Amino acid sequence: MTDSSREVVLTVPVRDGQYHLRSAPGVDNMWPGTQDGIFVGEDNWVAVLCGTDWGPVELTVRVLPEPPDSVDARWDMAAEWTLDGLGHLQIHDTYNTATVADLDVPEGWIRLRLSARDRSLAAQAPEQPERPTEHHQLEIWPVSERLDPAVVLGPDDHARTLL
Repeated sequence: MTDSSREVVLTVPVRDGQYHLRSAPGVDNMWPGTQDGIFVGEDNWVAVLCGTDWGPVELTVRVLPEPPDSVDARWDMAAEWTLDGLGHLQIHDTYNTATVADLDVPEGWIRLRLSARDRSLAAQAPEQPERPTEHHQLEIWPVSERLDPAVVLGPDDHARTLL
C-alpha cells in the first residue's frame, strides 16, 4: 500500500442479506436484478449481497490511488462495480439512513472491488450472530469512465445460489 492509500476496518450491520454503498443521492430502480451474485445497483449506489441475513459483517476498506496490482486469491469471490460520485462514499444498512462510515474518495468515477470470504458459511449460521462470520474487503480507486461490472475471482457457491 502506498503512502496515499488509506485503510479502515468496520463492522457493518447486514439487514435482509445486504448492506449499501452510496456515492450520491437518488435511486431510480430500488430492486434491480443481480448479474453476478454479489452486487445490485445503479451508477450512484450498490447493494452488497451477503450470506449473512441479519447480523454483522467485517469490512476492510482500502482507498487506493490506482488499481491494485492483482486479485488476492485467498478470497472466495471478487467482483467490480463503477460508481459516479461527489467525493465521498457512504456505507449503511438497508433500512437505516444513518451511515456506518462516510469515506473520502476521489470525485467522479470510482471503481470498487469487493472481495468476499465465507458467504456460504454465513448463510448457514444461526440468525443474528454476535460476531461476524463473513468477511469483505472493499478496494476503491479512481477511473476515467464507467466500466462494466465484472467478476474477477469466482463466483463463489453463494453467488451460484443467487443466479
